[in-house]
Amino acid sequence: MTAHAVALPIESPSKRIGLDVWMNRVLELAEEVQNGWKSREVHDLRVALRRCRTMADALSEVNPDHGWRGLKKQSRGLFRALGALRDTQVEQEWLRKLSAPGDPVRKHLLTVLAQSQKEHRLKARRALADFDCKDWRKSVQKLRGKAQFFPLDSVVFQRLALTRLNEAAELYERARRGRSRIAWHRLRIGLKGFRYTLENFMPQRHQPWSSDLKRIQDLLGEVHDLDVLRAEIRRHRAKLQEVDVLRWFQLIEQARKTRLEKFRSVVGSAGKESLWPVWRAGFQGIHIVQSSAGSAPQRLQSAS
Repeated sequence: MTAHAVALPIESPSKRIGLDVWMNRVLELAEEVQNGWKSREVHDLRVALRRCRTMADALSEVNPDHGWRGLKKQSRGLFRALGALRDTQVEQEWLRKLSAPGDPVRKHLLTVLAQSQKEHRLKARRALADFDCKDWRKSVQKLRGKAQFFPLDSVVFQRLALTRLNEAAELYERARRGRSRIAWHRLRIGLKGFRYTLENFMPQRHQPWSSDLKRIQDLLGEVHDLDVLRAEIRRHRAKLQEVDVLRWFQLIEQARKTRLEKFRSVVGSAGKESLWPVWRAGFQGIHIVQSSAGSAPQRLQSAS
């Protein structure tokens, strides 16, 4: 297999990175989100929390400390509450995107989701009230040094990133062969782990690959959104006309198929034109023991 050479930038990127940066960003967004609980603010806060949680998982492997588990525990309730709220907001957006105002399925589900959104917003408010910002600030101070114990782009993080890459490649093969919704969801989580590891611990390697990584992550994110919408329609199937339900299933499947085809076109097929060997070429000389096929998805799920 022919590997492509990867030219790494000499200068460090100007973008601020690191665990303490994202933990402080959580505090900023926690203030902003309360001004209406708008879709964008909810999304941004959840992404900031996810980055913190993913980095804590990564750091726990290279510098074991009870603080990483504490961070996960501190953020768990708010992260989950925001996820439920975000799902209702995303479903509403897709209903409007895929149909006209008079559509009966759209009309019914928008009414249902409006009520669900109120309930999930209330739960998110409670979760945010229970989120101890003062304790989180203390954790920033306690964990900053531990997070910076190894220098950026060190061999420790190279091995960690290569592990994440191999796990993602394995998950892609499973998704490609099995084509199940769960498999694509696990791949999405796996790619996030690889992307965030590069972004925060190996910025020089992340820089030339960032656009491709973001694009394929966004495509899989939309596939996941469509799967969530399909499940919501299925839950209300008894209250809808079957012909309308089937029409929506076709709409969703076509939109989903389009995004998976775009994903495959970016990632490429097996061989020298695929992104996998291109990315692996950036880790030449680094050797690891690959994780077992059964363990990777379980760990990746717990990091989400």
